[in-house]
Amino acid sequence: MLFGQEITIQKNEAPEAALDHAQLYAIGLTEIQRLSSRVWSDYNAHDPGKTTLELLCYALTDLGYRASFPMKDLLSSESENAEKMKQQFFTARQILPNRSLTLLDYRKLLIDLKGVKNAWLKPATVTYYADNIKKELLKDPLDRAGIVEVKLAGLYDVTLEYMDDVTTALAKEAVMKKAKKCLLANRNLCEDFVGFAAVDVALFILCSEIELASDADVEQIEAEIFFQLQEYLSPPVVNYTLKQMLEKTHPDGTAYTADEIFDGPALDCGFIDNDELEKAALRTEIRLSDIISIIMDIPGVQAVREIVINPKGTKTALQNKWVVAVESGKKASLMQTESRLAFYKRNMPIVSDDEKVKSHYNALMASATAKVETAFSYDFDIPLGKYRQPESYYSFQNHFPALYGISEAGLSSMESIARQANAYQLKGYLLFFDQIMANYFAQLSHIKELFSSNPDVERTYFYQVVDSFTNDEKIYGTPDPVDTIETSVEDKDILISRRNRFLDHLIARFAEQFNDYAQIMYAVFHTSQKEMIAYKCDFLNDYPAISSERALAYDYSLKADDDLWNSKNISGLEKRLAKLLGIRNDTRRNLGNIAYDVYAEIDKTPDDEFRFRIRDKNTGHIILSSSTKYTTPKLAQEEMRRAIHFGLLPSGYDRKVTAGGKYYFNVIDNTGEVIARRIQYFDTKAQMNEAIEAVMNYLEVNYSEEGMYLIENILLRPEEKTDPFLPICIDSNCTDCSEKDPYSYRIHIILPAESTRFSNIDFRRFAEGIIREEAPAHILPKICWISKEDMVAFEKLYRDWIYLKAGTETAQRHEKLTAFLKKLFEVKSIYPSQKLQACASTEDKFILGQTALGTQ
Repeated sequence: MLFGQEITIQKNEAPEAALDHAQLYAIGLTEIQRLSSRVWSDYNAHDPGKTTLELLCYALTDLGYRASFPMKDLLSSESENAEKMKQQFFTARQILPNRSLTLLDYRKLLIDLKGVKNAWLKPATVTYYADNIKKELLKDPLDRAGIVEVKLAGLYDVTLEYMDDVTTALAKEAVMKKAKKCLLANRNLCEDFVGFAAVDVALFILCSEIELASDADVEQIEAEIFFQLQEYLSPPVVNYTLKQMLEKTHPDGTAYTADEIFDGPALDCGFIDNDELEKAALRTEIRLSDIISIIMDIPGVQAVREIVINPKGTKTALQNKWVVAVESGKKASLMQTESRLAFYKRNMPIVSDDEKVKSHYNALMASATAKVETAFSYDFDIPLGKYRQPESYYSFQNHFPALYGISEAGLSSMESIARQANAYQLKGYLLFFDQIMANYFAQLSHIKELFSSNPDVERTYFYQVVDSFTNDEKIYGTPDPVDTIETSVEDKDILISRRNRFLDHLIARFAEQFNDYAQIMYAVFHTSQKEMIAYKCDFLNDYPAISSERALAYDYSLKADDDLWNSKNISGLEKRLAKLLGIRNDTRRNLGNIAYDVYAEIDKTPDDEFRFRIRDKNTGHIILSSSTKYTTPKLAQEEMRRAIHFGLLPSGYDRKVTAGGKYYFNVIDNTGEVIARRIQYFDTKAQMNEAIEAVMNYLEVNYSEEGMYLIENILLRPEEKTDPFLPICIDSNCTDCSEKDPYSYRIHIILPAESTRFSNIDFRRFAEGIIREEAPAHILPKICWISKEDMVAFEKLYRDWIYLKAGTETAQRHEKLTAFLKKLFEVKSIYPSQKLQACASTEDKFILGQTALGTQ
């Protein structure tokens, strides 16, 4: 609607067809005429067909009316409460904020801390020097040809302004420590903070003569002048409640939307306006015209006679008093004690009371710097609808005229058996229409289950028995207490397919999609649609984190063992990629040298022979055991590793049926030999398949080699004098391809090439595409698929570096760093081996970039 346009209601606006009985009737009659014009030509009001059509259309308008209920009403239930709704839906505070992405986001987080009034970040100057001759980086420049400056990007210096009550050195140190911890916990990928300091103050002195109105309060005006000019020199950052943000407007008069209010990180002390935060940057100059304008706008001020503002210590007049420079990186501040304001009323000088001025000023400052601390105002409440019983259905047969004998009045007992039979026959015929509409009502009442991300929800079609017409038991007969639509009519695969489509709809609402992943998992690994349900539900339930943290880096300041190895302290990109690629275990852990015996055991038998058993660590139940005995524990251990390897493959299961009709399965190797058994029998094939899926899921989480290491190059920069530099690649004949800066906005992603799915070239190509799509656009990823031998060596060196970076280990720093960096740039992607074949050969060919040339 354009500004100033009148709001009107259309007089002849056509209602929706579902709510318009006349439209429905016309549509139905047209369709009947099209289908049965040869056998039905009487369309007069007395015709039973028209009566039936009219009543059906009437019943459909009721369905249309209920379908148009507000979504909050359709999602409500008799036992609805706010906590239950929160379990199914994300609130605005959960789904809309993101972790820090911009400098404004970092500033918001710092200002949100207790003790911080304002904060600023600026790019840090970190310069190395590339030697084009020796092709290496140097810390200091050399006075010779071929030396080029390399300025790193993504590094920042942080400047804090403390609250007025933070005065002691100990208090300032505590606030600075909190600021460092906060920034490192919210650090972006390929960014880091190198300098932390308190803001320096540039002091200024104001001298002015001001004419006041005769009724003006001198002390109030003087305090207002100092307060407003201080806000001009160093604009404050205001914290707002949600209610206040909803009442605020943009300069053009438009209101703030929810996504604008929640833009940026979620704060503990209210909301910060982005426009106001940008204006609160460190001032670089002071314009005297602005100061005059501010003073003149204060009620009671009539004229500014003389005015000048100078930096403290100025002994000579400035060349340009109208534009006064502020020293770079400093906060401009007005010295009230040194400033001189002379007030006049009708040309008579007026002297103010300094104590009253100070009292007024302190009150203004306290009001301006108060932080919001009421948690109730941080989020929108989830709207609770009114439960309207949408499943309630009353048979439209009851609305037929009594003449038909099928309404609640029924037929007279004097009617003949033939007449009664005709009435029952009509009831049975109309029941088809009744049932369709009743099922629609039932489906409408279960929208909450249909759009649920709970993996245990299986039903996708709901129905109900129509028993609201008379003598319904004579129409139905004796019901079967066992048979249902799910068990007797609909294929379970169709139910699972429909469940997947509902989940796809929910995922699409976040502008995400799982189609490519689902297709490749089905085509290459024969993953069932039921298993895809678990993947999708997991993705949806974790979406607030994997969405808002997609650019978040890991926190290298944490020092506990649980935060360094076998840890969830990984980057947000790794977590997101794990969800998109179906990696069940996303922790930073061993990928090459897996501890297979963590949850397994080797038992000694009386014959001095050995077996292995793999138990569920949570229940203690044996999920796989050896198929034979082994002469040594080492052989049993090796066979257990083989059993786990093939147990991770869908092709590693041999399904069997006993003579008595019981189902069981074994784990087999690629030759068909049984290497492990599940000592359990199942009544149905479906139960056996579910048990196989459960075993595969358990092995994927606890024994899978699937995972990744993400290394940020910016964190590999030298921190001590003896630390090595990253290697550089400089082509002296080409300026376009030179890489003098190996640190800025670059990451390494290391993956195991020989794990179950990653050894498949199609899946590997898909994974590389996902990694490049999901990595932030300004970051260049280098992806390496390395061998098991390389992974064993690399993960040990990587683990050493993790502990060095955290500062928990310092021994042999130079040796460990050198070995890690050397290995990081040595590892190369490997591919499945293949032989060269003749052109006419039907065997698989050697493909450049996808296979490695094997030996005969």
